[in-house]
Amino acid sequence: MLKNFFTLALRNLLKRKLYSFINIFGLAIGVAVCLVILKYVDFELSYDRFHKKAETIYRNTTTYFQNGELRGTNVVSGYALGPSLASDIPEVKTYVRTHPMYGGAVAAYKRNEGDPSIFQEDNMQFADSTFFDVFTYEALQGNLNTALDNPNSVVITKETATKYFGKEDPLGKTFQISGGWADGDYEVTAVLKEVPQNSHFDFDFLFPIHNLLKGEQYQQDKDGWGWNNFITYVQFHDRIDIKSVEAKIPAFVEKYRGKELAESNGKVVFNFQPILDIHLSPGLDLESSPTVSINSIYFFIIISVFILAIAWINYINLSTARAMERAREVGIKKAVGAVKGQLVWQFISESVLVNLLGVVLAVLIALALLPVLGEIVNKNLRFDFADYRFWLILFGLFVTGSLISGAYPAFVLSSFNTTQVLKGKVENLTSGFSLRKALVVFQFASSLILIAGTFTIYRQVIFMRSQDKGLTMEQMLIVDGPKVVDWKTGKERRARLTTFKNQLAEVPGVRKVATSASIPGGGYNWGTSMRRDGAPREENKGGSVVWVDPDFIETYGIKILSGRNFNPAIRSDMESVLVNEAALKSFGLGDAEHALQERIVLGGDTVAILGVLKNYHWNSLKIEHSPWLLKADTIAGRNYSIHLESKNMPETISKVEALFKEAFPGNPFNYYFLDDFFNKQYKDEQQFAKIFSLFAVLAIIIACLGLWGLASFTTTLKLKEIGIRKVLGASTRSIMSLLSWQFFKLVLIACLISIPLTWYGVDQWLGTFAFRIGIQWDLFVVPIVILSVIALGTVSLQILRGANINPAKILRSE
Repeated sequence: MLKNFFTLALRNLLKRKLYSFINIFGLAIGVAVCLVILKYVDFELSYDRFHKKAETIYRNTTTYFQNGELRGTNVVSGYALGPSLASDIPEVKTYVRTHPMYGGAVAAYKRNEGDPSIFQEDNMQFADSTFFDVFTYEALQGNLNTALDNPNSVVITKETATKYFGKEDPLGKTFQISGGWADGDYEVTAVLKEVPQNSHFDFDFLFPIHNLLKGEQYQQDKDGWGWNNFITYVQFHDRIDIKSVEAKIPAFVEKYRGKELAESNGKVVFNFQPILDIHLSPGLDLESSPTVSINSIYFFIIISVFILAIAWINYINLSTARAMERAREVGIKKAVGAVKGQLVWQFISESVLVNLLGVVLAVLIALALLPVLGEIVNKNLRFDFADYRFWLILFGLFVTGSLISGAYPAFVLSSFNTTQVLKGKVENLTSGFSLRKALVVFQFASSLILIAGTFTIYRQVIFMRSQDKGLTMEQMLIVDGPKVVDWKTGKERRARLTTFKNQLAEVPGVRKVATSASIPGGGYNWGTSMRRDGAPREENKGGSVVWVDPDFIETYGIKILSGRNFNPAIRSDMESVLVNEAALKSFGLGDAEHALQERIVLGGDTVAILGVLKNYHWNSLKIEHSPWLLKADTIAGRNYSIHLESKNMPETISKVEALFKEAFPGNPFNYYFLDDFFNKQYKDEQQFAKIFSLFAVLAIIIACLGLWGLASFTTTLKLKEIGIRKVLGASTRSIMSLLSWQFFKLVLIACLISIPLTWYGVDQWLGTFAFRIGIQWDLFVVPIVILSVIALGTVSLQILRGANINPAKILRSE
């Protein structure tokens, strides 16, 4: 009997090749999208699970309160935290402190013969020698147990080894590090296979923390709690109760920081975050790696379910639409003794065969789609066919799809009354607002939501990129300052850097030049507490400081509301600060004119306010304006900002490069344009938009495939009606309008249903941005027009073919 069922199923598929193709291809795309999304979700959920001791590893987070008000939670602490936890909390087995090489450094390998390998490296980290005791990495060369024991050792990745040494053996080779936080010569003691993509902690170079702690700022910080630049991990003993550990933390904080916090009316809460939760916990300040919201993961799962549902709906719709054609087959089989159960299994067998073919094709489509998604998210995603979970999911989708997409048509088709069927009286399943029509509405409502979502995301990204930042971005060339230096004194340093700046200003095509210790989009140089002079210490609030030279304001075109710019000839000017409008409100400085009479306590110093600047977007438009201070430096050689004219830019850049190499030999020439650098802050939104649009297109393709097949079959059923209407004088246009309206009204109903849902979703998503677009009519009208045109175009092609058939050929058998 089973063999007979599948034989009949195969014959039916071959008999109606077009509908079979639509069903199989639609199901294949739906299953493929589901597989790709589940792979992406699995990757996002797998972060840091490769560490063998992951269940016992936690990262410290610090929550600050001032005057009872929450000031934020970040991931950094002083270098004393780790040793103090190990000595005071018995549950702590060991600790690891890490510290980024802020600003990067220049790494050079000098060969005995030939040119040296010199590169600017930005992915460098410092760590305690216990790093590889806690975290799990695979070594290609060297012993990780002792790799960081020597203060002048370094561990590198395989890619880094190839970059510098080619086919040479990297072990024992020496790097010269310049321009970083701990310059010197470092010997390669180990080479890692790779840092896994699903690691929240990424690096190309890993140095011992020993030499870093010898830095001047840390030597002056006697108790180890002043400079919060370190990320602290702790490994607990097995089977400890984390709540009992956290209960000891208030006494711990009181012991080490109680006096300091009491003086400022502050409060600090230390928490322990499992490393398995780090990647899925966005919103922490000073986070060291990209994170993703678990809600985004759920959202992608929902999208996969919707697309899969759209594919299954196609099968249900086409199967029920063909009910009238297959009614006589059902009637005859019932008349000769077939029972309902046998008919149900026959149609289920057809569904099984369609889903089986669809699943096989889905694997091939998924293999083609996964690299596309991987390129969007900048990850090397691939299916692991040795993983039993892949086959379990594939089998689950196959079984579920066979039952869901086959059960309803099977019961509908097998329930026809034998007498009525053989007399030609079958309920017209195409009339009324049937379940089939409801499913079509669901398909197009889902597609419309995806289109509107894609449109909104792109509009918001374009808005943030094109919004006036309050400072000049266009044609601003950024050149990294030198890090390999041979000067001995600060005076010589300033002279060399100033000479180069003056040479740049004379290059044809250069408008203005300024130097700074950071640039827009590149963060701050100093994050510290500050307050208005005369205010009590408990009114301290956080603020950001960047060092700039006197030409910075003019070069960037920042508007001065009151006061004046730095004048290098006036000593008091160079000891003052420029503040933005946000600082006025935050520190209670009054209006722009009154603020000039105030002073600010900055760290341990009191500084005058030289000028007030109109708010400018130093950071992404995703966040509100915050207190931002600019301090003067005669020459700040970390970044050269060069405002170029639009003509002959390649030639101008070549001249800048030649001057740089002449002024600072042994330094790599690194340059980029500021607008490109600044817009990297929107990378996550751009990725989200690309992913959203990819799945929206696939959903629309599946929905239109079903609509195309449904329109084709409906037109076939109405050929006699079309023929009679044409004989009676109806035009092709009127016939097309009549039949198209049956489908178009479903699209309109889908639009009415999706508009409030889209409004709510868009408003919730835009609410996460400080500066956002408004919810305007075109956010809904444009997607509706796009979907309507696609749907009508799909339907019209089939209806036009039917409407142009010669009525004589249709009616001659009557």
